[in-house]
Amino acid sequence: MGAKTRNLIRIKFKVLLCILFLIYFSDETSAQKLTDTIRIQEVQVFGKRKIEEAGSMVTHIDTLALQLMKTQTISELLSSYSPVFMKSYGRGSTATASFRGTAPSHTQVFWNGMKLNSPMRGDVDFSLFPVYFIDDISLFHGGSSLQSGSGALGGSVLINNKPDWTDRFSVRYVQTLESFSTAKEYLNVGFGNGRIQLKTRLFSDQSKNDFPYFNYGVLPMHESVQKNAGYAKLGALQELYCRLAKHTLSAKLWAYQSDRDLPQLMSFEGDVRKETQNDWNVRAVGSWKYLTEKSKLELLVGLNRNQLNYFRSSSEANFVNFDSRSKEKSYTANLNFDWKPQEKLSLDWSLNSGYHQVSVFDRAQKIGYDHDRLEFSLLNAVHFQPDPKWLFSFLFRTDLYDSKLIGFIPSFGAEYLVDKKQDVALKLNVSRNYHQPSLNDLYWFPGGNSSLKPEDGSSGDLAISYSKRSDKVILSGQITGFASLIDNWIVWQPSSSGASYWEANNLRKVFARGAEVQLSVHSQFSHNLTFDMKGNYSHSATSNIDAVPSVDESRGKQLIYIPKDKANLFAEADYKKYYLKLNAPFTGKRYTSSNNVESDYEKVLNPYWLLDMSVGRQIDFKPFVMDVVANIENLTNSDYMAILWRPMPGRYYSLTIQISYKK
Repeated sequence: MGAKTRNLIRIKFKVLLCILFLIYFSDETSAQKLTDTIRIQEVQVFGKRKIEEAGSMVTHIDTLALQLMKTQTISELLSSYSPVFMKSYGRGSTATASFRGTAPSHTQVFWNGMKLNSPMRGDVDFSLFPVYFIDDISLFHGGSSLQSGSGALGGSVLINNKPDWTDRFSVRYVQTLESFSTAKEYLNVGFGNGRIQLKTRLFSDQSKNDFPYFNYGVLPMHESVQKNAGYAKLGALQELYCRLAKHTLSAKLWAYQSDRDLPQLMSFEGDVRKETQNDWNVRAVGSWKYLTEKSKLELLVGLNRNQLNYFRSSSEANFVNFDSRSKEKSYTANLNFDWKPQEKLSLDWSLNSGYHQVSVFDRAQKIGYDHDRLEFSLLNAVHFQPDPKWLFSFLFRTDLYDSKLIGFIPSFGAEYLVDKKQDVALKLNVSRNYHQPSLNDLYWFPGGNSSLKPEDGSSGDLAISYSKRSDKVILSGQITGFASLIDNWIVWQPSSSGASYWEANNLRKVFARGAEVQLSVHSQFSHNLTFDMKGNYSHSATSNIDAVPSVDESRGKQLIYIPKDKANLFAEADYKKYYLKLNAPFTGKRYTSSNNVESDYEKVLNPYWLLDMSVGRQIDFKPFVMDVVANIENLTNSDYMAILWRPMPGRYYSLTIQISYKK
């Protein structure tokens, strides 16, 4: 994307904002009817337990976190507020998610009911999802993910957009200036009434990304500056909602473009080369819901089109190494029926279908493939409450893909209320799941393997949750133990024939086990002073137990790039219209070789803590509200690597100003 185009879009942001403001000031009569906008604290509502989530291990990211991270990506949100490990290749670069020590392709992602995983790679790049574009996000761990779909051996991420039926006219504009020549802009415009709502969101994020770092990868070691790491991202989201009597219609269109320069590794000492990645995404989803007192019928159709261009050339004679074009088209159609004949019984049926087309061609290598996939999934589920203390849930799926039938994929959940007064509950979930190979696993040339079997996993979860309320304090927490055994784990490794390429094979039986701890505290010291703290910790041991010890030294060892320990802690103090927020994520040691050897030649990635701080104030300019926030990222200036030989920035700063108006 050229600089002229980016500047034009930035100008349009500002012009549109000015026009909207002028519209308001030209209407004095409307201005007299405006009510004051005030900042309120998050309210936690405790009601009846949902029988649909009986035994489910679910993490709901609350609106407090979404507001704080509104100028960040979902990869940064999950890294800071969940036990999920994010494998990031650097600031602005590709980031994938790993639940409970599983692979990135074992994480399924749904946007308003439509699956977004790449049929080509099997994973999702979370760095391409701005938090500003979402209203709700939930994580379903382990077997709890089967409610949304199969394939999530680790877990699933559900992203949703929601209408605000009270919105008559609203504008919110956000601008962030950040270190390393980074500028971000966001605009949200909504209007409507109790029957129709229309919302438009726009964003721009661009950076030179030229941060300083210390280069350990070459001799002599020295201070350096990140080069060829700039990026420019643009996006738009259009939403339309309509409700008439028992019918609700919605349509959403998401368009996105990302242009990224890819920096060389610290350890690279050759000639300068050009390496870029360009992504284009267009997603559309439409739904119709028919609601009655005891049932809900929903039809959903969706389209997801992606294109990824990768280019690399060396400076010597401008030789082109790679020039690939990858195109994906996915079509989705889902039919869901929920019936609740009585308060303590709920029945669910759904039929999901998807058709995927992938075309890959490298113009420099003269290789590629064209393949498609048709898949169906049928869900049957029953949730019931036999007495006030017990909740049960049983569901199973039947899947068909590439003419292969997976006949029985079950999940059973149970929940027992130990102490109603203290709200102490025990949860249990056992399930079977499977994950189909991606089209790259099957058909990539060279190295793809069309004989691959689907990965087959069994998992179990046991948790105890606790919640206590008083006039000034709300305390809640949960401790979960989990284990899963996955057969036919798909790995890419050097070719057994001795060729120079890697190939995909079903080699491993992997055993993943561990524990998750979540804690939340809300304190109301006075009318003007509140305090919130949230923390979570996860321990995941993921090892290959099927290797022959005398031949494969990876037997019983932690899988590469998966930390055993991950934690984060968030705290916020609010006094009147001032607030202070601290966020401290921790990532444990990660191995970069399958035998877990530590030496000068077999590097490990050391554990690290990060500390981020935000200080802000809300200012009322009736009828507008302004938020001014100063942020310091990596306050302690920690030196760390998330991926071997990929540098990460030290301490850096940002200033965010948000102006909002709502009628």
